[in-house]
Amino acid sequence: MKILYMDCFSGISGDMWISSLLDLGLSIQELSQYISCLGLGAELQQERYHISGISACRFRVHAPGNQPMRHLSDIQELLKLLPDEELRLQANAVISCLAEAEAQVHGVSVDAIHFHEIGAVDTIVDVVGVLFGLRQLDIKSVYASPIPWPKGFITIDHGTVPLPAPATAKLLCGIPCYGVDIDMELVTPTGAALLKTLVNSFGILPHCSPVAIGYGAGWQQRSDRIPNLVRAVLAESPGNSSSLEPIMVLECEIDDMNPEIFTHLFSSLGANEHVKDFYITSVQMKKNRPGFLLTLLCEPNHSRILADWLLMNTTSLGVRIYQQQRLILPRWEETIASPWGPIRCKKALLPDGTFRCKPEYEDCARIAAEYGLPLSQVYCKLAQLG
Repeated sequence: MKILYMDCFSGISGDMWISSLLDLGLSIQELSQYISCLGLGAELQQERYHISGISACRFRVHAPGNQPMRHLSDIQELLKLLPDEELRLQANAVISCLAEAEAQVHGVSVDAIHFHEIGAVDTIVDVVGVLFGLRQLDIKSVYASPIPWPKGFITIDHGTVPLPAPATAKLLCGIPCYGVDIDMELVTPTGAALLKTLVNSFGILPHCSPVAIGYGAGWQQRSDRIPNLVRAVLAESPGNSSSLEPIMVLECEIDDMNPEIFTHLFSSLGANEHVKDFYITSVQMKKNRPGFLLTLLCEPNHSRILADWLLMNTTSLGVRIYQQQRLILPRWEETIASPWGPIRCKKALLPDGTFRCKPEYEDCARIAAEYGLPLSQVYCKLAQLG
């Protein structure tokens, strides 16, 4: 399985991300042809650039003048012109993420966002281009390093603001960052929205075998002699064995909450796509009070948001957050044939090359009720088929 690791030692922008994909082999002709279906009239340019002795790629968008001031709904209509539904949904998710951050910063509704950062042709091209590049290079998962947080100020349409720009800072919430002593915009709102939406987890390079390195250059030069580059590591992840991935563990004790609230708690956590798993353990707390230990697992970049949610929705006064390594098996969903019709199951590849198949409980319970069979008998029969 191909993965991509974005080494953002000098930050990230949409054009730097595309540049790195072009350096890895993405065709500028194929990208231009795909972007042309949006009818933006944009001309895409690729060039070689040498910095600190490294040959990198730079990417630029030339757009016709007098572009309209687009609202989010205008861009969503534009994205409907994309021929691929999955890519269209992904692009809409990135643009919506960016618009929501801008709306929160300015204290307005998402529908009211109409400034040029959202409607600019280069933003649309950057988002669609990155998604197209990931698909063309057959990349299944994206990982990234922690992100540098600069100092200083930048002037935008709304005035002079601190770096990172307010929308960028909002988007970086929940993403590991570290401060750097440079007065320069290192992460753009588009770059931050792409990170927020596409990256599975942030940290060191995961267990993999690198096969190619791509360098994407920005259009500004840093004053501290560090090259303004992003390094994209195209790698192969072991697809036939277990692998380690970082996982965040959130814990809090609860001993004074109305038990009926647990129903809402479980329902909300179960429906949250960012929650990998959660469970309750009975504990005996100080002063001999019976209580519960709530444990939640999530990806690193969502830990702070979920911790805040727990503090808002439980009576706990604190949440412990720590990172662990999780050993996981390659797994996927399949539909298998059975005497009672198609059944959904989860299939996992074991280290010895054999498979384990577990039918979905909901399908098994439906069959047991419909045919008047013991649930255990349904499970036993499906285990033989899997």
